[in-house]
Amino acid sequence: MLLKILRYTTLFLIMLNVPGWVLAKISPVYSSYLSYLSYGLMIFYFFISKKWSVNKWLLLLGVLYFGISSLSGQLYMPTEIGFIIIIIKYFVVIIGGYAIVQDTSKKDFFFFLLLGASTVFLQIFIFFDPLKDGGRYSGFYLNPNGLGFICMMGYGLTYGLCNKWKTIGQITFTIVGFLTFSRTFILVWLFMNLFSIRLSLKNLRVLAVGIGLFVGLLTFNAFLPKSNPRLMAMSNILEGKSNKTNKLEEGGRTETWALFYPALMDKPLFGNGYDAFGGGGVAGAVGAHNAYLKIIGDAGIFTLLIFLIMFFDLLLKTSRVFLKQPHLALMTFALCLFLLTNHNFFDSGYVLFFTMWLQYQTTIATKERLNSPKMSLIKNKYKPASLKS
Repeated sequence: MLLKILRYTTLFLIMLNVPGWVLAKISPVYSSYLSYLSYGLMIFYFFISKKWSVNKWLLLLGVLYFGISSLSGQLYMPTEIGFIIIIIKYFVVIIGGYAIVQDTSKKDFFFFLLLGASTVFLQIFIFFDPLKDGGRYSGFYLNPNGLGFICMMGYGLTYGLCNKWKTIGQITFTIVGFLTFSRTFILVWLFMNLFSIRLSLKNLRVLAVGIGLFVGLLTFNAFLPKSNPRLMAMSNILEGKSNKTNKLEEGGRTETWALFYPALMDKPLFGNGYDAFGGGGVAGAVGAHNAYLKIIGDAGIFTLLIFLIMFFDLLLKTSRVFLKQPHLALMTFALCLFLLTNHNFFDSGYVLFFTMWLQYQTTIATKERLNSPKMSLIKNKYKPASLKS
């Protein structure tokens, strides 16, 4: 019971971004208490659960990233104490947090994802601030792309649930994801639905219902407290006004990435130093908005190679169990695409939690696949005769 309370409390704080929301909306003092509480709970859970296994991929990645970036340049680094705290937090998450995700079921994650996505309605109907909040909605995640990521993960996870929760989740995550007006979410949602047709042609109905919900949102959006230029642009497309869609083209990621290419080409091997490709780095206030670009820009090509190999390995393994556990492949695909548009990998608790959970669940699924009767027959078929006897 104690472990369950600790696990659920930590998941609530991390998965709903509670310290971040409290920082922005209530008080930095209370936010600090909640933040350190979450890290303390992870450490405590690690010791009392006695799960001593370590996520070797993320351990190696962290050592390379923080080690190389701290040596290759200190111009954009925070204070020494601040940098040490950032490093400690990362390793607490990948060690203590890894113990937690090993005990977290897909139903547990689904509950917290559903709860996190539902915070958008609190923002719209209770906490909306017309002076600070724009026309894109983010719930407790403060950034629409963050909420979009939660909805991507939740939508992918529904393909591993029973029909009742699957339907509830798909409708909720689709509606909330559309409310973020995130181009990344819309693209990932479309791809996931197309991939799901491989599982059953009946999933075409899910795609049709989703498109119907999207059209309905564009048509009946009077309940929203503030309109958004992207909403208007999408409505113009629906009405056939193709010359009034400029807002969909503004702020494209490729334009942002291009700002960092000169610095990248200048120091490709070991990078430009910690947080050089973050906000306030080599390109001014704007960040790279691309985890792959930020890693090579901060810590060089060798760190990026480890990062790419880690996710390639995960994609390959989840693709092999796609027909039996499709949610793992869909969530991994969504995570990889999300990282093309977001650079907060090392300092985002819920992104790290999902990475570790997918790695752990995929390891279990791979073992089950290799130990299945069908695979045993295949392996036995190709054994030398001497070994069969």
